[in-house]
Amino acid sequence: MNITVLYHKKNASSLQKTFGTLMKSKKYSIEFIDRDEYNKPKKTTANSLYYLDITGLQQADIQKYIKYFNKESMFYGIIDYKNTFSDIAWFFHNNACDYITKETCNNPISESRIRAIVTFKSITLSETPQKKYIIARDSWKSIKPEQEYTFCFLLIEILDVHELKKHIASEHLDSKIFSFRHFVENTLNQLDGKLWMWMDATGLFIFPFDGKSLPAVDSAIRLTVNRSIISLEHTLFNQIIHYRIAMHIGNTVYQPHGKTGTIISDCINSLFHLGQKYTADEGLFITEDVYNVLNSRTKGMFIQTHLFEGRQIYRCKNII
Repeated sequence: MNITVLYHKKNASSLQKTFGTLMKSKKYSIEFIDRDEYNKPKKTTANSLYYLDITGLQQADIQKYIKYFNKESMFYGIIDYKNTFSDIAWFFHNNACDYITKETCNNPISESRIRAIVTFKSITLSETPQKKYIIARDSWKSIKPEQEYTFCFLLIEILDVHELKKHIASEHLDSKIFSFRHFVENTLNQLDGKLWMWMDATGLFIFPFDGKSLPAVDSAIRLTVNRSIISLEHTLFNQIIHYRIAMHIGNTVYQPHGKTGTIISDCINSLFHLGQKYTADEGLFITEDVYNVLNSRTKGMFIQTHLFEGRQIYRCKNII
């Protein structure tokens, strides 16, 4: 079953905990969408349930949402985090499936609650579709240009380049950045990774995804943890440099390095936004798509942070 939470930004962190149990279950696909970034919710299927966080909404705005839900025959619940409404029955008279108060949000929503909603509304459940992975069975040997495949994307970017430019001549800075690029490229090539794009001090590497494991994450962790050693011993910087890494799994049409200018990919755009806008600090950040593939030991090295474009983001712990 698909469950979409249209959340208010102030409640994002709390609602992640509220839906935490369901997020761990394989029976449910949970998506968080910033309510303020959408004029109205996306149309959904009969196998879906929407939760609308009404925090800060005026009565007229709430009525517009309810009208839209009913017009599209969508199943929905209400999150009233500030216990704004006293006449809860009004929502059920307008076909609501559930009503969650602040007190309810303090504890994770149980699967039994969702099962009760399914029974109450006679919702016919179908199996939640699995993510569509397009696997290259023989890794790079079977990958052909202009064909779509699933990759693990790794974006790495040196921070504060504008500050470095103030103190290092352009030609010298270029050689220092190249030494860093050369080291990272050699490191990731050992794990079947290829440099796909490089712009100034930012590189995008891709790894064919086998649908089972992501050894590139281990390398990314080592690049993060060993930043000081890498800076001083494996580059020409002669100083500790700061960089961040962002990783995601997604599908895109493959083109060889140097011929990527014509590629239009929401997945790649999202990764660049994650790496350059969301992750302001150095470190390693991964999306929930990457996190869900990791084994329990590697998962233990990450902590949950915030949502970005509807995806849960995890950050590698500071390991000394």
